Amino acid sequence: MSLRKGFVIHGIILIKMLNLDPDEKIQLVMHHHWIFIVGEAVLTFFLASLPFIAGPFFLLFVNITATPSLFIFFSSIWLLIVALIGFGLWMDYYLDALVITDRRILNVEQTGIFKHSVQEFRIEKVQDVTIEAPNFLATFLNYGNITLSTAGEMTFSIKEVPNPHLARDVILKNAKNIGGNPQSL
Repeated sequence: MSLRKGFVIHGIILIKMLNLDPDEKIQLVMHHHWIFIVGEAVLTFFLASLPFIAGPFFLLFVNITATPSLFIFFSSIWLLIVALIGFGLWMDYYLDALVITDRRILNVEQTGIFKHSVQEFRIEKVQDVTIEAPNFLATFLNYGNITLSTAGEMTFSIKEVPNPHLARDVILKNAKNIGGNPQSL
């Protein structure tokens, strides 16, 4: 497993959310595992295709002279709503990130279009790093949950992280470089 040096952050938006120190170096950036956005994309495409599937059946039971323009109007509204939902799902996936720097662990959680929260933990305060694969699919696709325990008795969970072992290794390496004494489970 190699550590990506000089990892490029995903866009200006994420950089502004983080408020990094000038000499702080990003070691790793992770988003939720890709399988979760694929599931949401399939659902979004299915919902977008409903007017095209239901259209012929709709035209069989309604007055033909008035329906094409009404059908196009309501289908357009439906597609606009589905597109907005799809954009919101993608934005949630893209802007939720686990960022590990040489000094801190940051969990960026997008909770709305203009609302986000950033949880921050200093690397030297990490006492315990636990990895859990919640099911067979998680083991097969190599994703899982990471739980961090800090010196202040706080716990911090990050769900659906791809390659959680890499994240754990980076956290432990940085903690040892700073002088902490974390444990791994």
